Formats: sequence, structure tokens, C-alpha cells
Amino acid sequence: MENEAVLPTFAPRFLPRISLSADARFKLWIGLALLSLAIGEIFLADMVHLTGLVQILGCWPGLAVLAGCYIYCGLRPFPKLRDVCELSIWAVLVTNILALLFPIASRNQRPFVDSTLAAMDGRLHFSTAFAAHFIAQSPAIGAASNIAYGLMIPLILAALFIPTICGHPLESRRFIAAIAIAALVTAAITALWPSAGPWVTENIEPTKAQAGVTAYLARLHSAAPVALDLENTGIVSFPSFHVVFAVLEAWALRSFRHIRVCGWLAAGLVVVSTITTGWHYGVDVLAGLALSALSIAVARKAAR
Repeated sequence: MENEAVLPTFAPRFLPRISLSADARFKLWIGLALLSLAIGEIFLADMVHLTGLVQILGCWPGLAVLAGCYIYCGLRPFPKLRDVCELSIWAVLVTNILALLFPIASRNQRPFVDSTLAAMDGRLHFSTAFAAHFIAQSPAIGAASNIAYGLMIPLILAALFIPTICGHPLESRRFIAAIAIAALVTAAITALWPSAGPWVTENIEPTKAQAGVTAYLARLHSAAPVALDLENTGIVSFPSFHVVFAVLEAWALRSFRHIRVCGWLAAGLVVVSTITTGWHYGVDVLAGLALSALSIAVARKAAR
């Protein structure tokens, strides 16, 4: 009886107490999530006969270099450079692992819903073809539109590195978390409601890249085995992942007064260019904006 009275008092002193920092919690959360997703993708790719996954291994030399830099910066007093190396590692892993999601999601024989998306645009009194043809009347504006569409990569780099270099790595972590969340939701939507793009249903002459996407989607929706094509992994029409990237990038830079306006302006140009270049329906853009808001809300809680 005496021992029973003492144990509740002293037993907690011998139990390990684990207190993780925000940095460690983020690493644990995203590490487990990416590991689970990578294992799941390997099994799913085998089930749907998607081959050529070995191409993803091409990122490992770069990861090895980044890991070496991370270790070196940890041994030296370079905390900000260490954070940059760490976020670069996570960004490479997230990019390559999520790149498999969309081809796997597209490995089904569900009918394309392009006609439905075009009809929804019609109810909104909107036409991607009209916007694309109007812009095409001016070669200079058309070239500017293509440049704006390509601003996504510089914006991604800015959202990854500027917050970290300026001492706000939490914003970069939230950006990575939001991208991962948006990709998972988009992959589910792509599997249920596949679509190609406005050039399928509207009077738009597809570019070489758009024609390549259409051909690759056709192979993915066939019953025959298909090899992974890294050049056409961005095969999402609804919702527009270009819009998601643009909004999330501007959101990551919102705390920096001197570049906040430039970030939102560049993001706005990217959003508009998804229409003027003929890549997306109007409803694709609206869905991308809604998904961005959802991803931001979840990322705020996931990457505290």
C-alpha cells in the first residue's frame, strides 16, 4: 500500500518528456508526409502500370550537394545559409515527389469534362478563345503574355528564399506546406474530373506544348503501360495549378513591405496569362483561387 502511494508521485520523474521545437516539428511533419506519399506513389504507379520512375532519381546528386552544404553551414556560424539549404532540400523533395501525383491520378479511363468546363464558362459569359484571340492581335502583348506565364519559376524561388534570408523561415515553410496540400487536393480532382484545356473545345490553335499535353493525357487514359514523361507532368487544367502557385507565392512574400506590391503584381500577371495564353478555362482560374485560400488556411495550422 505504501508503494502504491509513492509511485504516482515519483513515476512521472522517470518518464521521458519530449518537447519539440517548431523547426523540429516541421521537419518531422513534412518528412513523414513525404515518406508516406513516396511509398504510396510507388505502389500506385505499379498498380496503374506507370513506368520510368527511375527518372526521379536524377535529383539525388543535387540533394547530396545541398546536404553537404547544410552540414557545412551547421558546423560554421551560418544559420541563415543553413536554413536556405534545408528549405532547398525540402523543395526538391516536394517537387519531385508531387510530380508523380498527377500522372498517377490521370491513369484512369474517366471521360474528360472539358465540355462541362466550357459550358460553365459560357454561363459566366466568358470565353478563353476570345481573350486569347484578342491578345494575339498584338504580337508585343502576346509575347508579354508568354513572359508573364513564365514568371512562376522566379516567383517560386523568391517565395522559398527571400523569407528565409530575411529571417522569416516560417513563411517559406508555410509556402511548402500549402503547395503540398494543394497538390494532394488537385490530384484527387484530376482523378475524378480529368480535363485537357480550352484548345480541345474552343477555337484555339494549340501550341506545341499544349499538343504534347493532349497526346500524353491520351496515353495516360489508355489501358496500355505508359512511361513517366517529366516534361508533361504539369498536366492539370482544373483547377489551375499555375494560379495556385502564383497566389501562394505572393502570400509568402506579403510580410515584406518593399516587395509585397511587386509580388502581388507578378502573381496577377501570371493569373491573367493563364487565360491569354489559352492554357485554362475561366472556371479553372476560379477553382485555383478557391484552392489557394483553402491551402493557406490549412498551412497556417500545419506549419506553426
